[in-house]
Amino acid sequence: MKILIISIPRSGSTTLIRTLSKMLKLKAIHEPFNESIYKDLQLDTLLVDAVKNLPKDAVVVKSLISINITNWKNFFKGYSKLFDKVILLSRTTKDASESFAYQQTKNETKSPNWHHRWRYPEDGFSENEIGRWTKWMVKTKKNLEILSKELNIEIDWYEDIYSGDKKKITKFLNKHKLDLDISKFSEWVNPKYRLRQFKKTII
Repeated sequence: MKILIISIPRSGSTTLIRTLSKMLKLKAIHEPFNESIYKDLQLDTLLVDAVKNLPKDAVVVKSLISINITNWKNFFKGYSKLFDKVILLSRTTKDASESFAYQQTKNETKSPNWHHRWRYPEDGFSENEIGRWTKWMVKTKKNLEILSKELNIEIDWYEDIYSGDKKKITKFLNKHKLDLDISKFSEWVNPKYRLRQFKKTII
């Protein structure tokens, strides 16, 4: 089985790829088109390289929709054909933008760690700061919506998968024909593990 996850940033895609990798015993490939991770990416031959480096089976790949390539839509349309299942993952603009704004601000003074727990700064973000990332996130989500129409695949939502609601989780698994133990899957995506922390809570 080969599964492709295409997501906006801060939408739970890392937890999802880890969960599917563990439960289905698939090799996990994280963001193979991320230039900040792979410095030697050849964008002009990206699809050729992607096909060449993709295992024949038993793999789950996660990619952000926001890759730095002009013809991203055609690229993903071609790349998605290599997979048995494609999952498009999004999140509400406000939550995704606040999480991304926090991470970008933190990275200016500390070493990057995109997967640690955090709290919204007490003094919040400046209007320019949060406005900048909200505008960027809206555009990013719009691109995912465009791809959704091109591939004729409905977008899945963080708020459903990580809701703790077994009916919503079951609907997600059934949609993608993922024959997984609902209780085990639900524990992997339990909202108690969410990264953003709130006062007077332990999750």
